[in-house]
Order: sequence, then C-alpha cells, then structure tokens
Amino acid sequence: MLITLQKALATAGMILAMTNSAFADNRSDKSGIFIGAELGGSIGYSLAKNKDPDSMESETKILTNLQYGARIGYQQYFNAYNGLRLYGTFNYTNFTYPLNDSASTDLFKYGANIDYLLNFSDSESPWGLFIGGGYQWVQSKDFSNMKKNASEYEKVASNGFVINAGFSKIIDNHSRLELGVKVPLYNYYTYDFSDASESTKIRLRNPVDIYVAYSYSF
Repeated sequence: MLITLQKALATAGMILAMTNSAFADNRSDKSGIFIGAELGGSIGYSLAKNKDPDSMESETKILTNLQYGARIGYQQYFNAYNGLRLYGTFNYTNFTYPLNDSASTDLFKYGANIDYLLNFSDSESPWGLFIGGGYQWVQSKDFSNMKKNASEYEKVASNGFVINAGFSKIIDNHSRLELGVKVPLYNYYTYDFSDASESTKIRLRNPVDIYVAYSYSF
C-alpha cells in the first residue's frame, strides 16, 4: 500500500513538474518587447443646445475620421493565460468638427497605457481579450489657439484618462491581432453659458476610437 502511494505521489509530481515547465515555456515565448501598428476610425461627437423662455433648440452630430498609428511596449505573461503589458501609443487623425464639417484640425495623440491580458487557452495561437487604461495627450494647433482665447464660459482639454478594451488573436506566440476600442473620458471643448433669459451648452469630444492592430513580440 505504501509503495503504491509513493508511486502515485511520484507520478503526480512528475505531471505537475511537466505542466509547470510547459507553462513556463509558454509564458517565456509570449513575453517580451513588442512593436505594432493600428488602423481604424476616430469618432467625433458634438452637441449644441440653446434654451430661452419660448423655445429650446438642440443639435447632435457624429462623424468618423480615419486614424492610424503605432505602438511599442513590453508584455509580461505570468503563466499561459494571464499577463500585463505596458506600452506607448502614437496616433494621427485629421479630425473634422461634427457641427462644422467644412473645418478640421490635425490631431497628434500620445498615450501611456497598462492592460491586463487574458488568453482563453494555453496553445501557441489562443484567442483572448484585454482591458486596461491609460493617459492621453493630444497635440493640436487649433486646440492651443482655443485655450489661449477661451472665455470664462469655455473649457478646452487636450489630455485625460482613457479606457482600453478588445479581443485578441495570438499566432505562433509572437504575432498578435486585435480588435479594440479606446474610450477617452474627457471633452475636447465645453461651453456653458446661462443667464436669466437663456442658456447655451456646447460639447465637442472624441467618445471612442475603434481600431484593428497588429503587433510582433520579440
């Protein structure tokens, strides 16, 4: 009986060691520095609302702008399923103002991000998802001029927090495809005016970026 128990424990130990070794190899294969590119659409949203004692007018408009960019960072897997990545992004879009689609501005977006990575299997080509957040800076000549000339009723913001989320497909441990969204949590432009006779509210924001991305880890 004792010999049988010893054999069973030895077998279990060998299986556990082999499993841990396989997971360690898989973890090592998926971890490393990565670079990649993105292509997608940047959504522009505007709201204009005016109210006086006799009437209320409101206009909302949404436009999609082509956006492309690049990313570089480091990802660390703790086992075959779970990992984290730290990375920087750069994106460019010619942003059309939704309430005045004859006017546009060049936006250069820089971001610092951290995401949680989850793979659905321990294979070399698993499906998965990611979720995380970051901070974004937007450079624009128009936004800079708007800040300089802003009245007491206006607020112009060119930086703020973002949420990242999406689905992924890893191919042979090193190539990674993603369908993702980035959700900025701030308005580009806010105008609020109110007195005894009327009130006016204007909002301009980029509620979401939708993209496909490819990256390669070394």
